[in-house]
Amino acid sequence: MKIYRSSAMFVFAFLLSFGSSAFAGKFVRVSPDLLIHYEEAGSGTPIVFTPGWSSSTEYYERQLAYFSKNYRAIAFDPRSQGLSSKTLENNHYVQHGADLKAFLDALQLKDVVLVGHSNGCYDIYAYVRGNGVENLKAMIAIDCSPPKQLWTEEGDEWIRFKEAREITRGYMAINYKRADVLAAVFQKMVTRELTPKESNFFVQMVAKTPNHVSTLLLLDGHFSNYVEEARLIGSNVPVLYFLGEDGYFGKPPETAQAWIQQNMPNAETSTFGKHLLHWEFPEKFNAIVDGFLAKLN
Repeated sequence: MKIYRSSAMFVFAFLLSFGSSAFAGKFVRVSPDLLIHYEEAGSGTPIVFTPGWSSSTEYYERQLAYFSKNYRAIAFDPRSQGLSSKTLENNHYVQHGADLKAFLDALQLKDVVLVGHSNGCYDIYAYVRGNGVENLKAMIAIDCSPPKQLWTEEGDEWIRFKEAREITRGYMAINYKRADVLAAVFQKMVTRELTPKESNFFVQMVAKTPNHVSTLLLLDGHFSNYVEEARLIGSNVPVLYFLGEDGYFGKPPETAQAWIQQNMPNAETSTFGKHLLHWEFPEKFNAIVDGFLAKLN
């Protein structure tokens, strides 16, 4: 695998187009069709931050700054998100899992702590489906989507969708009103009023993912089932699970906690903020993660 360091002109062009960052972006080719963009700093135990649906490394900047003091902190853009290659095919979470494996191999990362936000946990679950937990030191889940989103049996209380019309609303909004709804969607993910600059930051971040990719990932997440992978992780490696105080898409946090206790009984949980809790409350989030990581060593 080859890691490409951007030339000065290349970096300058990206800074003009996408805004500055405190960390130098790097690229690594993991397959003929995929060049992954990532940012890293520090050394030691690797912590890999996976962004959620249509997001990128940009909203992990304060985590990279903090954890790079004692760890090798890495954030990357999955396929077709952020600055990574945009592909017409293979925009689904099973492929994301394979891409994550290729990314870890390319950087020769061993005994890794994997962090996922929202649907970014599906990248981790899909990775475990294909590769098991042997290379996984721990998992940290940031207000992640339930491993299974469609209600099919009793006991699915945490599951997100019980009727097809609930899926239809999200599908229609993303496909026909994306520019109009994104700002409102991100506003619901925090506890305070976003400034126009902050709102634009999130809208522009998601806009880097092509609309067809956003749609495919949205639907693939709805129809995926990673319950067994979540149980496998919970039974074999330490897990720290963050939940927003408002619950996940209308489900109270107690419902998620009950599911986690039953299926990932050894997981630690922390509840505060909303969906973007790591971005809105970085000091509190980082401190809790730091304490969790200290116990691993």
